[in-house]
Amino acid sequence: MMLSFRTIFLVIVAMSPASVAADPAPWVGMSFGGVTCKGGSAGNFGPYDYVTDKEKLPVVERRHFTPQVEQLVKGESTLDPMRDVNYTLVRFPNHHRALYSAVRFSLGEASNSKGNYSAECYLQRAINFSPSDPVPHMLFGLYLHRMGKLDQSLKHYRVAEKMAPNDANLLYNFGLALFDSGNFSESYEYAKRAYDSGMDFPALKRKLQQAGYWK
Repeated sequence: MMLSFRTIFLVIVAMSPASVAADPAPWVGMSFGGVTCKGGSAGNFGPYDYVTDKEKLPVVERRHFTPQVEQLVKGESTLDPMRDVNYTLVRFPNHHRALYSAVRFSLGEASNSKGNYSAECYLQRAINFSPSDPVPHMLFGLYLHRMGKLDQSLKHYRVAEKMAPNDANLLYNFGLALFDSGNFSESYEYAKRAYDSGMDFPALKRKLQQAGYWK
């Protein structure tokens, strides 16, 4: 039986790698410098969800995301700890602690030479990969706050709050951002909720007391 050109074309398209498996964790968005975010792919291991694929974590954490890497002291595969942080995030895009390491790196002294390690790129990829995980939004809010981008910071905090309304860390950092944006009354409400949820850092309370907004 002879196949038509249309049938042959459809068979070829169906068998092509691009149609068989699109990248489940693509790099999305732009860096703050206006550069398109890009990076490596997980290859044969991952990408996995940090929240739901816990059994896969030891494979990466034992060899790459060790305590000295997490604290940005030095790497395991090379002297550069961000190479191992990157390895971890490529395979676990929403790895909470690795994302926080990336944020700290981008905010630190090495940020001028961070190259492809922009925290905003890792965070955008994490949110796109796992939109129901509140932590990447919370960390993006923290990062944007430290970068002085308060309006964007508050947007991410509000998204995170919808998913984790009783998280003390989120409420506390949200309150700090609200205070720095001049929303003192709302900052007080979030501070009260944070402290009622077990937060014991005194800085936000002191700020509100000094501003005359602590009741």
